[in-house]
Amino acid sequence: MRSIKGVSEIIAVILMILIVTTIGFGVFLYSLGYFSNITSAYMESSKVDSDAVRENFVITDVLFTVSAGNTNVRVAIYNYGQTNLRIAALYINGTALGSLVESSIPPYGSGFVTGVLDREISAGEPQLVRVVSKLGNYFENYYFLG
Repeated sequence: MRSIKGVSEIIAVILMILIVTTIGFGVFLYSLGYFSNITSAYMESSKVDSDAVRENFVITDVLFTVSAGNTNVRVAIYNYGQTNLRIAALYINGTALGSLVESSIPPYGSGFVTGVLDREISAGEPQLVRVVSKLGNYFENYYFLG
């Protein structure tokens, strides 16, 4: 009778070891997946930051054309950065321009962005022109009509 009692204790210990090992392995796999997601999110954010750092541009000229209650704006941009420049928005005195024609400007190249302001601007007043890229960088300066 004693030998049967000893066997049940051994089986109980083996079952407890298997249960603890299974739970530990499950926790390990969960944490492995969790930390790999954190790592990939960090890598993606650092990639975006490095692209944003390599993006540099300047407004070289602005042409205002006033007609029929609207102002057509054409902005010349020089991309002196190391990545393609994609323009997201164009602002005049804080007002976003409608009918923006998006463009992509290659590294060390120049291009134009055009948009329409829904009001006329007057000559002699400085206009704050801001160009915003898809990565969030911007360049702004004051320009005059005529």
